[in-house]
Amino acid sequence: MLANDNQSPLSGRSWHLTSYWTEEGEVPVIEKTDPIIAFTDAGRVSGTSGCNIFFGGHDLSGSTLRIHDIESTKMTSTPEVLDQEKVFFTLLQKTRAYTIDGDCLRLFDASGREILSFTSQTQPLQGKAWYLWSPRNDTGGAVQDPGTDQISLQFLGESQFRGTAAGTDYCGTYEASGDTIRFGPAEGWVELPEWYSSLLKQAHGYRIIGAQLDIMNENGHSIMSFTRMPPSLVSVDWYLQQHRAADGPGLLTPEGTYDLILFMPDGMITGIIHGIQLFAQYDADDSSISFGPVAMLIAEDDDPGKASESREMIESMFGEARTYWVWNGTLELSSGDGKPLVTMANTPAL
Repeated sequence: MLANDNQSPLSGRSWHLTSYWTEEGEVPVIEKTDPIIAFTDAGRVSGTSGCNIFFGGHDLSGSTLRIHDIESTKMTSTPEVLDQEKVFFTLLQKTRAYTIDGDCLRLFDASGREILSFTSQTQPLQGKAWYLWSPRNDTGGAVQDPGTDQISLQFLGESQFRGTAAGTDYCGTYEASGDTIRFGPAEGWVELPEWYSSLLKQAHGYRIIGAQLDIMNENGHSIMSFTRMPPSLVSVDWYLQQHRAADGPGLLTPEGTYDLILFMPDGMITGIIHGIQLFAQYDADDSSISFGPVAMLIAEDDDPGKASESREMIESMFGEARTYWVWNGTLELSSGDGKPLVTMANTPAL
């Protein structure tokens, strides 16, 4: 949702809601819902409410700002998340002015009262390793399927980087300033896959959205996408095999044979369970995992009783998950006390 240009103070960044104001005072955002808005110089806005994706328009003149014509998808979630979404959309359309102080964006209504507060969250390059999942050429086409040759890249202090590619360790120097990046010669460079070393040499800029790092060439096209999420989760489609019963510890086999969950590299899950489309944020390391509130799309003609039961099962499944393991094509999510919640496999249930 980042804009491609950066001509106005609002565009070129994604703004994350931190708090909003009601008659009772300042209210913090519900944990892990992460409402976001992004502006373009073409007068458009887009983002997520923490449940639904939305689009709209905006008019900007000096410090005056109006946001209008908000339209959104129709997913459902918990009552608390839906209440927050309703207030968020209402306050966006009451906006009449704004201020930016560093990474903080504040929106004000016609009376000059602050109603929404955002921050532009800059994710660091340094720290956890990035894993390559999508290399592309200048026209957006795939240049290579990494397959089982896992490629990692880690940015260290003092402009050093290191990683592994096709079983080869490599390291070198880089320069990053603002949204630009350059990679210098690396030890082991000649032993890297030719297509990968070529893409590294083309690097000109970068952006981080959620758990995803995009490396861009000088034309602004993304040529490599990396993720902070474990490759074992994002590399395959996961089909439900069993899930915990609502009234006991036993595991049940789902009625549908193609209930599917995808762990996206940007830190979102999406899928369909019992005919209900869903998505949510997630965070994971080598063994622990957590999910934000689940947004769901339930068809109007679904049986209300079954839909309610399925919704409760989905909320419980992801809400209680604390650990996971992947082994031999199987993924298991477990609760904090180690009880299995759901098992999935990389092939559909027969």
